[in-house]
Amino acid sequence: MGCHAHPSSGRRANPGDGSTAAIRARICSVTRASERSVAGETGREEAQRERLRLLYELNRGLTTFTDLRSLLTFATERGRFLFRAEGCAILMLDAARNEFFFPVASDADVLSEARLAEIRFPADRGVAGWVLQHDKAELVADTSADPRFFSGIDAQTHMTTRSLLCAPLRTRSGNIGVIEVVNPAPEFLTEADLEFLETVAGDVAVACEKAQLYERLRGEVIGLRQVCRVAGTVAVVGGAVVAVFAAFAHTARALPMLELLTRPSFVFGVMASLG
Repeated sequence: MGCHAHPSSGRRANPGDGSTAAIRARICSVTRASERSVAGETGREEAQRERLRLLYELNRGLTTFTDLRSLLTFATERGRFLFRAEGCAILMLDAARNEFFFPVASDADVLSEARLAEIRFPADRGVAGWVLQHDKAELVADTSADPRFFSGIDAQTHMTTRSLLCAPLRTRSGNIGVIEVVNPAPEFLTEADLEFLETVAGDVAVACEKAQLYERLRGEVIGLRQVCRVAGTVAVVGGAVVAVFAAFAHTARALPMLELLTRPSFVFGVMASLG
């Protein structure tokens, strides 16, 4: 039995009566609702699988990516895809200047993406500044109705931010920035989506913290090598000087000082050892 109007039917079935057509209409209505529900469940399950895959790849990336920028680029590109968003960006905090800057961003508009790389703004401005200071993720369904929204970025990139999700990048030493998803698809503006973004932000923050630690250790190793190199040179020179004076002292026991100094071969030997 298909869910199509009977060819001989000249009237629309009334679901309230008990006719065969009405029963068929009720069955078809339930079937369509069930199909939509199944399709919706399938879509949500697929989205969930994609999200789990992203988290897995981010965690794997902590050990397989060769540099932090590659990992952050991957995170923003995948984040934009999973939220069906127009943009996704990392805003890092420059603590010395109390400013946000964009080390990486993924945007549907390549020109806007390039402009973001040149932008800095005060770290207490906008939703990003609020999230950083209050250490709390935030969902803004309508930026035009939120007084915290900072329109200065849109003015410089020629974007139009209608909605956004924002989560802090937390480390043991404090928040180092935020991750922001701009204009996600309407179905991704939920608290569950915000919680997922917080999870992604946690992995990104760990990656940043490890990268910073690695850079500090790398700098210390380079400094230690330089110290050892200088110390080695000093040790060699010092050893040569000690050897020369030891030879001089040994010879002085056998010959008077005046005779030693009047021997060219001895004087030249000392000078050659020091040179």
